[in-house]
Amino acid sequence: MTIGFAGLLSVVWRLFRRDAALLLPIVGTFVFLPAFAALLLCDPVPPLPAGPRDEVVMQAWMQAVTVWGQGNGIWFLIAELIGVYGIAVVALLLLEPDRLTVGQALGQAMARLVAFALASMAVAVPVGLGLWLLVLPGLYVQARLIVAIPALARHPALRSFASLRLSWKMTKGMDRALTGALVALFLVQWLAVSPLLLADETLRMPGASNPLALALVDAAIAAVGAAYSLAVLLLGVVAYRVRASRGT
Repeated sequence: MTIGFAGLLSVVWRLFRRDAALLLPIVGTFVFLPAFAALLLCDPVPPLPAGPRDEVVMQAWMQAVTVWGQGNGIWFLIAELIGVYGIAVVALLLLEPDRLTVGQALGQAMARLVAFALASMAVAVPVGLGLWLLVLPGLYVQARLIVAIPALARHPALRSFASLRLSWKMTKGMDRALTGALVALFLVQWLAVSPLLLADETLRMPGASNPLALALVDAAIAAVGAAYSLAVLLLGVVAYRVRASRGT
């Protein structure tokens, strides 16, 4: 029996509802809070120029981004690494056959953090390039690599880059359903975060001093990002379980 993207999302929702009490404190602590702190305490990334983007304008923008990265990039990198750790903890809790305690999952995720970080980075590079060039190719690549983190969690001896090859193999035949599910999640995220990003930019303009409003907006942006990260992981967990149950 073939499962479609709506069916995948339905299983993801049931999995979330079943384990929400376990998952939300972990995601809130390790994914939401670091991202919120980085948004609140660091300068925003220079926006793309609104006018004609000729060579001179784009060079100036790239220079501004470079300067921003020198002063702020490390904090976003730390927040991202802590987020990877949190996602690894969730994956271990959901896929370890002996059902770890939270303390055991925290310890195993820390011991294997390098492997999870390398796999996450290896997934993020092609997905990011695909999203930059055109959204759909990026989501397709993400669909094919979505099982990498769940596979790492389930198989401790698996190496980071081998998990990508395994994911590509396991998602064969499910690529359309997974891409459709990711498109739906991406659109929901985009619709939720777009007005928040606009509000954040407005609140950071000179003369628009309202720290409380800015903090609330940044908290909402971080919450949307954390929810999307969790949803993508749960989709990968569901895909892994479906293929593993079929002996793939």
